[in-house]
Amino acid sequence: MLTVAHLVSPYLFPTGSWIHAQLVHARGVRPIVLTQRLEAPERFPFEPLVEVTASLGGFGRMRNRWLHLWGRYDPRLYLPRLAAEGAALLHAHLGWEGACALPVARRAGLPLVTSFYGRDAGRLPRFPWWRLRFRQLFAEGAAFLVEGPALGRRLASLGCPPEKIHVQHLGIDPSRIPFHERTRPPTGQVEILVSASLRPKKGVLAAVQAFAAVAAAFPEAQLRILGDGPQRARIQQAIRHHRLRERVIMEGHVSYERHLAALDQAHLFLAPSRTAPDGDSEGGAPVALIEAQATGLPILSTQHADIPEVVAEGQSGLLSPEFDDGALTRNLEWLLGNPEQWPAMGRCGRRRVEQAFDARALARQSAEFYAAIARRESPRPTSRGA
Repeated sequence: MLTVAHLVSPYLFPTGSWIHAQLVHARGVRPIVLTQRLEAPERFPFEPLVEVTASLGGFGRMRNRWLHLWGRYDPRLYLPRLAAEGAALLHAHLGWEGACALPVARRAGLPLVTSFYGRDAGRLPRFPWWRLRFRQLFAEGAAFLVEGPALGRRLASLGCPPEKIHVQHLGIDPSRIPFHERTRPPTGQVEILVSASLRPKKGVLAAVQAFAAVAAAFPEAQLRILGDGPQRARIQQAIRHHRLRERVIMEGHVSYERHLAALDQAHLFLAPSRTAPDGDSEGGAPVALIEAQATGLPILSTQHADIPEVVAEGQSGLLSPEFDDGALTRNLEWLLGNPEQWPAMGRCGRRRVEQAFDARALARQSAEFYAAIARRESPRPTSRGA
């Protein structure tokens, strides 16, 4: 069986469920993980998981940090384990991981696949050093995976050969996420859920502003925000300014299990993503949008990055133009005022997830893709636009 060495550092950041899904649902190949640093691996358990720096002493760690600053990994940390495991291919997750792994791929003589996801294609290329590193990666890498055509066009604009770019949807296991149609509760509150890191690209401040604009007309509605990040203080300030402290609940960072439970309890899901001032973007689309549709939640989001690849406009949700906060507010008002539309939107979203974003089906496609890369053949796209 083909052994694929997945490179991701650290393993695994709190929002990395979408990488974990690619590992645990793998079919027809044997995945292993090599990482520079372990970060609460119990959050997303997986074996075999190797921290390649574990045996380094003080000088070795200093040298490794110096190499990392220059965007390189030391091949000597990886080669023994790759040989012992019989790895046939490297799969780096995030563009900077691919750039750092180039020396490893060269020394090991193995093809390198790199998945780009967002900030790696949006913010980093603003720096000349990373543009140079990515040009090297594009020249030598075997293939580049993106979540949808918008991110593919972004990579091509950075100099990646179009024939090396392949769309591979991120997936979830729908069988583990219960579905139910949403209806307005006869008594009690209608809950609008935001579940995202509190960074500019997530648009959470815009979500609070939109809710504030409709709050008086819908006194039964409340906004729940899961997540934490650098914009927390600004968001809290906006909540106080609009006198919404009793109707906007901020829970901070929560476990993945709590995130899924909150999806199940909510009535609408709000994700007004946008390009941040520093160029950071979703790149593809938040996996939370896939999970929310799987539960039957109607979606309110934006025409940002590859979100239109995930959410069917007017069918499973409503998408407003990026940065058009007036349109976002009008869409929120329409959804709150037309609850009879929620069940059909939820059913459409669930079907969409089952047809195009089922991790089990995507894993079979990925196995074929890996096999073609390992044979040095030109692979077929692992998935096509939904």
